[in-house]
Amino acid sequence: MRGVTHAVIGANTAWIPLIAGAEVAPWIPVLGCIAALLPDLDASESMIKHMSFGGYIGKTRVRFKPFVPIAMIASAVFGHRGALHSLVAVVLVALGASFLIPYITIPGFWVVVMGYASHLAADALTKSGIEAFWPFKLRVGLLPRFLRVKTGGIVDTILLLVGVGGIVLFLNTFML
Repeated sequence: MRGVTHAVIGANTAWIPLIAGAEVAPWIPVLGCIAALLPDLDASESMIKHMSFGGYIGKTRVRFKPFVPIAMIASAVFGHRGALHSLVAVVLVALGASFLIPYITIPGFWVVVMGYASHLAADALTKSGIEAFWPFKLRVGLLPRFLRVKTGGIVDTILLLVGVGGIVLFLNTFML
């Protein structure tokens, strides 16, 4: 899946605690969006690797790409769709996010974990699959090989469009 598709799918994980009756802030989808991009830190040309922050110091524009060093190391050590695309990584993200609960709330914690896991599920629908049981090199998919989708293909685009619609509906629930 493309990074933008992962981002909107991850943002839509905010629906889960909302439907479960939890009080959810309108900014919670941002957590799911960012968490859904994290597994691609192992990809050489990922959306999150090139995410930049910046501003101006005087008249000089300054850009900072904080994820580049992490992405370079993760890509070199694990390769794409390896350790960061595994169930081990989901557990580690859950442990890390548990320390953030005082700042992001319990629903925010679940959105981070589900956002990360949504990336793995989406990539498991593609032809390449994922190494879900890393460190074992077995690539798995959620569909039979002949039904798996192409990254950037029509199914990817449909998921993107449906995901954008879901975000619009989510945000609309706070405007009523």
